Amino acid sequence: MCIPVLVALLGGNWLVKATVHGDYSLEFGSTNIVPDWAQWSLVTIFVVVFVSCFVIGWKRFNRENELRNRKKVIVIEGRGLREDDGSPLTAAVPSDIVGHRLGVSLDLRQKRDGVIVDPDLLLPEVDAARRMVQQYARQNDRQDVTLVYGGLTSVPMTFLTGVVFDDEGSVVVMDWDRTREAWRPLDSHDDGERFIVDGLEAVKDSKEIVLAVSASYQVRDENVSTTFDLPLVRMSLPALNSSHWSQAKQNALAQQLFDTAKLLEAKSVTTIHLLLACQNSVAFNLGRRYDKRNLPGVVVYQYEANGEKKFPWGVRMPVAGISAPSIVRT
Repeated sequence: MCIPVLVALLGGNWLVKATVHGDYSLEFGSTNIVPDWAQWSLVTIFVVVFVSCFVIGWKRFNRENELRNRKKVIVIEGRGLREDDGSPLTAAVPSDIVGHRLGVSLDLRQKRDGVIVDPDLLLPEVDAARRMVQQYARQNDRQDVTLVYGGLTSVPMTFLTGVVFDDEGSVVVMDWDRTREAWRPLDSHDDGERFIVDGLEAVKDSKEIVLAVSASYQVRDENVSTTFDLPLVRMSLPALNSSHWSQAKQNALAQQLFDTAKLLEAKSVTTIHLLLACQNSVAFNLGRRYDKRNLPGVVVYQYEANGEKKFPWGVRMPVAGISAPSIVRT
């Protein structure tokens, strides 16, 4: 903005004068209507403003670069349902999350598209990712580290990842939008839909129960009966097609799971067999909210549509005094 003013001041003030001499004609000339002392005073002022703006901009640029180099964004990407690498999560992290990107791959694939052959081999991978994140985080102040998670992994492994990374502080959660075919943050509004809880009265004195959480699909009774013969408690959204792209909504749903598990603990339930039908980010946030010390033990199961048993195996979570996760087969 200073430059055109300086040009005008240093170049003089150009006037266009129109005179009439029989025929119409235009005369061009220049005149300096500003006194020299005033002109050079203005020039000095605008030069000072220009230099000051440049210096301030340069300092800000250096400060932002220093901040970006000091801050670290640890991006945890879980892969497990598809063999193709697809679009990397690191490149999709919003630009307003400032810091140097450090990618941590949580590769839970077993060379068969959409099928987990041996779940026992996956547990060390989750622990390895946790240790790598801790190693990166220890190199910086905690306030300079931001964690970002997104994944396409099986429900038990996603829930386990949420449990494992709960102690790592605040996490920005992203998910794969199949409609847009792109990663996106949980940035939509909360539509107010919440779980409806049924079946608590049937628990009575049972030490083990099945908790079926229907968020994206309905966990059907006929599928549950292929594997379990236990009291069934349900948490279901009224509309399974409601949006889950709200962090506030997912926080509220996770709180409902926590409250329901607390009620079950009060009924002396010691083990919850958890069946989840939900998108990746929901399973992750539910795992993060599950209290490791005060709630009952929990096993989260894998759904296999083509199996005789629809829930052939699950992961026993490291909660309720259990130090390490393990595979449970039905």
